[in-house]
Amino acid sequence: MPKATQQLKDEHEGIKLMFRILDKICKRHRANGELNTDHLFDIIEFFKIFVDKCHHGKEEDLLFPAMEQAGIPRQGPIGVMLAEHEKGRGYVKAINAALEKFKAGDKSAADEITDNAEGYMGLMLSHIDKENNILYPMGDQRFSKEKDEELFEGFEKLEEERIGAGKHEEFHKLLHNLKEIYKI
Repeated sequence: MPKATQQLKDEHEGIKLMFRILDKICKRHRANGELNTDHLFDIIEFFKIFVDKCHHGKEEDLLFPAMEQAGIPRQGPIGVMLAEHEKGRGYVKAINAALEKFKAGDKSAADEITDNAEGYMGLMLSHIDKENNILYPMGDQRFSKEKDEELFEGFEKLEEERIGAGKHEEFHKLLHNLKEIYKI
């Protein structure tokens, strides 16, 4: 079993759990106006650091170039994934900006938060499905056992350099705590 793409799939499970939590937050806001800004700031940090710096970093800096070297053209599924990463970053920036406005007293920004959060979740859930079921298997078919091991080791190193020791565990704890609070 490929170790590198399996690690990314495992990370997708944590990301999808965070989306279930965020979805519950959005539904509560839509139903009764409730919005926990502390939880939302923690979730934004998770998206910026874990999803973008770490997970997308592994894909953009290591996996996608290896796929290109293995003959998968950039103008195809890889290009689509890269474009979706950029679009996702735009959503996260918009959520963060609206959250700052909301925290500063502009209560009308609450709908901006939920609208952008829902857009981000829709985009990324479809994105994850494409990676898990189309792109990763394309790479797995082309990678040797040695290349897979090299990617896996590169992923570990990148994670250590980008987010530092212990941060991954902090995010697991955050997921666990929010899962309990929102009864997911």
